Amino acid sequence: MIVLLLLALSLSTPLPSTLLTNTSIFSEEIQRKCSQTLPKDSQHFNALNSLVCGEKITDKDLRENLRKTSLIHIFVVSGSHLLLLDELLSILRIPFCVRFFFMSFYSIVVGWQAPAVRALLGMCSRRLLHRSRIFLPKDLCVLVAGFLALMLFPAWWNSLSFLMSWCAALALTAPDVLRIRNSWARGFLTQFSIFFFMSAPLWGIGSLHPLSILYNLFLAPVVSYILLPLSFLVSVFSSLVFLFDFFMDHFHHILFVLSEPIEFAARQTPDIRLLWCWILFWHVAFHFLRLHLWQGKDLT
Repeated sequence: MIVLLLLALSLSTPLPSTLLTNTSIFSEEIQRKCSQTLPKDSQHFNALNSLVCGEKITDKDLRENLRKTSLIHIFVVSGSHLLLLDELLSILRIPFCVRFFFMSFYSIVVGWQAPAVRALLGMCSRRLLHRSRIFLPKDLCVLVAGFLALMLFPAWWNSLSFLMSWCAALALTAPDVLRIRNSWARGFLTQFSIFFFMSAPLWGIGSLHPLSILYNLFLAPVVSYILLPLSFLVSVFSSLVFLFDFFMDHFHHILFVLSEPIEFAARQTPDIRLLWCWILFWHVAFHFLRLHLWQGKDLT
């Protein structure tokens, strides 16, 4: 029922399409100013610009190696950036309203891109649901955030980046649906789920090599907990640019070595309507899997 209700609301939204256009134009100017504030003397300015300001990766070698190793989804600005920022700010005990304001501003800085906005709406909707004492499973929270974004910006029905972000967010909920508690098992299942769920939207534009599961398991934390925080520090303290360049040099070399055994073959990308069916199928599958595995068992 919740799926049908949200689908009906998102398809019948009365909001004007100019909302996305005006927001994007405004955010492009802010994004340009963000790029201008970064230290130009960095040896990896393009990577720094991509991590902090959400600009496209113009370094051909870096982009190709990230695609081969399937790490490009965590290197470019995505929902994971906002989740990490929220986690870091939570450690500092910053109130949610302040965190939400900061991440809203950051979403504008990086160009109001669909993955970041979807993650932002996800955080907001989860907070509102909890305040209303409505405790939905994480996969249903992903569903609510996705359709809320489509209600506001219906043009994203045709956005592949939005769809990929939704797939990645849904993959992250797999350990919770199966109630996996062990940290190592959760980590491996998460990366396997990301590989499997992203195989459909990445078909034809990214690598589907099984080695990418291991690469994401061991290299994704390097991007999330070293390169990304460093890139933010460099944007404030430009004197630390040498530290970012040092780690980026080694990361670039590791990417080159690991991507050597992988060959990337371009294929025809699937129709986006099929990809929406892919997401809907797994939402329904998760729902019935949860009912079959756990319904009534909490009371026994």
